[in-house]
Formats: sequence, structure tokens, C-alpha cells
Amino acid sequence: MRLAMVVNPAAGGGRGRRVLDAALPLLEARGVQPDVAVSINGEEPARLARQAAEAGAELVVAVGGDGQARAVASGLLGTPAALGILPAGSANDYARALGMPRRDLPAAVDLLLGAGRRQLDVVRVEGAFGVVHYLNVGGAGFDSVVAATADRIPLLRGSMRYALAVLRELPRFRAGHFRLVVDGAERELRAMVVVVANGASYGGGMHVAPGASLTSGRLELCIVAELSSFAFLRAFPRVYRGTHVDHPAVTMLPAREVLIEAEPAYEVTGDGERLGRLPARFSVLPGALNAAIGRRAPLR
Repeated sequence: MRLAMVVNPAAGGGRGRRVLDAALPLLEARGVQPDVAVSINGEEPARLARQAAEAGAELVVAVGGDGQARAVASGLLGTPAALGILPAGSANDYARALGMPRRDLPAAVDLLLGAGRRQLDVVRVEGAFGVVHYLNVGGAGFDSVVAATADRIPLLRGSMRYALAVLRELPRFRAGHFRLVVDGAERELRAMVVVVANGASYGGGMHVAPGASLTSGRLELCIVAELSSFAFLRAFPRVYRGTHVDHPAVTMLPAREVLIEAEPAYEVTGDGERLGRLPARFSVLPGALNAAIGRRAPLR
């Protein structure tokens, strides 16, 4: 197998570098000599991934978190190479969705080398910032504000970091006025957040769209209407169980395409990364990504 690795050494507070250093001898012991490229941010991971695919790599492995997986996958769209993941980020929700072990590196390496392949959906986002893609969960509103704050909390990882960011931002956040066009149907409302989900969970295990599937050819919207800070905080823990979908302020909608406008013009996030500002059009690209998946991947 021709295998390439695109590594974010800073992911997970330096865990990306540690995962790379530990993975290389495991791969070499299995007769695999990977091509390794190191990249931290910007457009470089996508460029390096595409170069690897064009050079004949069959599997291009993102070593890092969900943002690194998104960037590497963006470079692989339209190529025959498959995306693999060695999780080293703070949340690793997409790796979980692909059935990749997150705390057992030898098992993850074995799985990568013997993994099956599956064509997975990707989200396309178009706005004044151009055209970008993400793999798992994105949206705009309170989540995008929280994501920016979470980036500035270096000592925590996963759901703890996200929960602390929620506590910091909630007292000063105010709901916005949203205009949505969902598969041609328009609606306006005051809302805290509009989440556009391809996968089921984000933020280190928050099951924001428990009915979502990476192979369904559709997206799931989670719309949280305006709530007081107390009401939001009281309901917030339910997202870890996926029971928030029964809350009266929550609307879940299937969609293939959604246009989101808002006042104020919130930032758009995708896989924990800040992509640009609203307005933005989200659409699903069915089966656009070839990916290596584990035998226990919760795909339907």
C-alpha cells in the first residue's frame, strides 16, 4: 500500500507530533514506509494531500483533529485516494464516526492498514469567502461564538473545553434574527443557533443530530429558538444524550440544501474551524469522499 501522512504536530496540545512519532515504527514494522508531510494550518494540508494523491498514494492519513481531517479531505475530493485518520485532536468526533480507535494507537494503525472503504457524504459551503467543504458538523450562531472561544482555552480538551466556552459566552450572547431557505421553503425566526449536520456528534461527544448519517445523502438541521440564558443552560446537558431533540425550542429538519442569513452576520464554522461569515449556502455532496472506515463504524 502506498500511504502518505499529513500531520498537524500542534493538534491536541502537541499530541499530533507524539502520535506521528509513535505511529512510524508501527507502520514500518508492518512493512509500510509512509511519505510524511508536516503542516499546521491554512491551505497547506489540502495542497499536500492532493499532491500525495496525484503522486499515487492510495491512502492519505490525516494526523490531527477534526479540522485536520477536513483540510486533508478537501484536497482529496475528486481523486481516487482514500482519507484515513489517526486521531490526535481535542474532540475527534469524525474519527469516532469512522470507527477509528482514539486511545489505542496500535489498534488504529492495524485498522488503517486493513480498513474497508466507503463513499461518504461531504458538506459544500458557499459564501463571500468562496467555496469550502466540511465533513461532519457546522453551522452559525452561538456555536460559532463558542468555537472561537474554545480555541483560546488551551489546557482543556474535548467536551470539557466546549462546555467551559459555553459558560463563558452564554451570559453575553443574544439570539439573532435568522432567515433560512430549506430546500426552497423559507422561514424566519429568532434563534440561538442553526447547526447543519452531516454526522451525528461534535464538540467531543455532543449528539446534536442523532438521526444524521454520513451516507444518507442529506443533512440534518438543528435549530434552537431564542431562549433565556437559564433555560439554555438547563437544557444544554441533554445534547450529550441526544434528548434535546424533544425540547420545545428545538426543531430538527432534514435538508439537501439550506441558505442561512442572519443579523448579526455570524461566523460560519465547520468541523470546529472558522470558515467565513454569513450569508452562506450549505449543500450535501453524496458519496463525494472515499474514506477508510473501521468495522465498528456506526454508519447506516
